[in-house]
Order: sequence, then structure tokens, then C-alpha cells
Amino acid sequence: MKVALIPCAGSDWREQGRLLGRVELSPAAGGPGLCVEWAEQLRSVRLTRVFHSPDELCTRAGQTIARRLNVLAKALDELVEVDVGLWAGLTEQQLKKRYATAHRELCESPLNVSPPEGESFRAAVARVRACLGKRIRRNGRAGLGLVMRPLSLAMARCLLEQGEITKVWEMSQSADEPVVVECAGPPGTSVRS
Repeated sequence: MKVALIPCAGSDWREQGRLLGRVELSPAAGGPGLCVEWAEQLRSVRLTRVFHSPDELCTRAGQTIARRLNVLAKALDELVEVDVGLWAGLTEQQLKKRYATAHRELCESPLNVSPPEGESFRAAVARVRACLGKRIRRNGRAGLGLVMRPLSLAMARCLLEQGEITKVWEMSQSADEPVVVECAGPPGTSVRS
């Protein structure tokens, strides 16, 4: 089965390199057009469903893509972005300066990271892994689209491609276009296509 990992619609914060966390943001001006373009790129994947995080950026992207592909879109709470707590809105440089040790952990061992007043990355990975496993089992061999914010999207990608999470921070910084992963089964048994 193919899983299309689709980033949320763009926002001013994303364009400025800020951590989105769970802050509700309005899409940037070019967001809808980009989602239409992605839908056309994903047409050959033959998605049967598009699941998205319930926030506005993911909902708009998921609904736009699903409408263009004539499939159902559904919000799933389990796909919500990692709650980065007090880090929301910070750029990487600000995070590195204010939370140097945590930033180093993000790059080297992200499962050990727990943002102040946020969600531990270990708990977020467990949530995303459980959701992926459930959706992959239920969807069978049919194509599946998942629309998420950067950190959750990177976690899903790491889990589906290699079963580990060490590159989640790096991947979250470049989660700007859809990636299609060929899945042989639950997270950890897939290869990138």
C-alpha cells in the first residue's frame, strides 16, 4: 500500500521558520493553490481516503486535496501536531539559544525531549505509531493520504521509512512537499518510493 505524507497548508509562521506546535494559524495566501498542485501530483497514487489533523491548516489542505481527488477526508485527533508548549513560535535559532541542551537532544536523541509545558516526543511518537498501524491495517492495500503539521509528519515518515526516529528534527525542517511511502505493513516495515 502507498501512504502519501502531505504537509499542512503553508502559514506565515512556517515561512518564517517558526515552530507551529498546536497554535491555530491561518493559511498563507498561496496555500490553496499549492494544495491543488499537490493533489494533481498525487493523482497517480490513487488515494482512497485522506486523513488529516483537526487543526485549520491541515483541515484546509486535507479537504482541498480530497475534493480534487474525489475521495473522503476525515479529521483524526491522533494526527494532531506535537504540543511543543513554550517553544511554539520560536525559530530554530531562538530554540538553540534559549534551550541549547534540548536542541542538541532534538538533533541527536529526540525521544528524550519533553518541551516545557508540552508533550514528550516519546508520547507523540507512540500516538502517531498507533494511528499509523490502525489506519494501515484498516485500509488494506488501498492508497492513503495523511495531512499533518511538520513534527508529526516527520515522525510518521521516520516510522514508515525506517522504524526509527533519530532524524525527526531534520525531516521536520524540510517537510514542504508530499512524500509517498510504500508500506508492507505497520510502521517499521516500509521503504521509500
